[in-house]
Amino acid sequence: MAARNRLIELLADGDFHSGEALGDVLSMSRTAVWKQVRRLSMLGLDVHAVRGRGYRLSRPLELLDKTTIEASLAPRTVQALQALDLFHEVDSTSDHLKRSCVPMPGGRGHACLAEWQRAGRGRRGRRWVSPYGSNLYLSLAWGFEGGLENPGGLSLAAAVAVLRALRRVGVGDAGLKWPNDILLDGAKLAGILLDLSGEAAGPVTVVTGVGVNVGMPAQTGAAIDQPWSDLSQRVKAPSRNRLAALLLDELSRAMEEFGARGLAGFLDEWQRHDLIDGHDIRLQVGNRVVQGQACGVDAQGALVMRDAAGVRRYHAGEVSVRLDA
Repeated sequence: MAARNRLIELLADGDFHSGEALGDVLSMSRTAVWKQVRRLSMLGLDVHAVRGRGYRLSRPLELLDKTTIEASLAPRTVQALQALDLFHEVDSTSDHLKRSCVPMPGGRGHACLAEWQRAGRGRRGRRWVSPYGSNLYLSLAWGFEGGLENPGGLSLAAAVAVLRALRRVGVGDAGLKWPNDILLDGAKLAGILLDLSGEAAGPVTVVTGVGVNVGMPAQTGAAIDQPWSDLSQRVKAPSRNRLAALLLDELSRAMEEFGARGLAGFLDEWQRHDLIDGHDIRLQVGNRVVQGQACGVDAQGALVMRDAAGVRRYHAGEVSVRLDA
């Protein structure tokens, strides 16, 4: 595994590297290099092999760098974060934090990033596709000493935080889809998954997992079963290290604000960027499908929908939302 990670680092510049030169650095034969290169496709990496020139990635990779990320964090984030873990690979950044740092002290955070997730998770048990070094996979564990009166509303606050970070890298036209998806041009740009542990009255630890599509490889994107978008459609060569720092800044700030004021400080911003408000929608509620018109969210973060029977409210849980064609 160490040899594979070192090989990726050598190829990350996008230039050609001969098998002989790679073998010299990695202390292995050219045949062993070739075998390692073949395995990179399992990570979602596209490697071109050209006789007489060697190997190169189809496009350069900006690998995550802990020193660069930490140097870019706002002072208040540095003060709040107890640690930042960075891995070449992990089962899931959220699962790592759930194993290693729960419970968290109130008002403190512990972050984790990875280049590749073997078992990235989305909502409702879906898999989060995580090609190596192409997108951003980040989780933040945060402690709430006094508990959470409205844990469901926290997913909306986290989505607003992610949207704020995206605006800071130049993506001003992304929007929000209840309960916590970020869409660009009608396709998913980022998703959020929250895991809570503790007692309702406190203390509570929330692990917020965020996946942002930065530069999705075409061959990986073709296997995804829903419309997706990525930052490269809006931002030329978006920096993953800068975005990681901005996300940690905004998520930490949102956790502090939610702990102090609840969802109230986020509702106006959510409503301005709500992409389904006023639209006909379909809800998958367990085994039932419910249709109606979205009417925004209430003060608790529940989705408000009007159907033939009147106005109803739905909390996230196992509810899935689709816009009617």
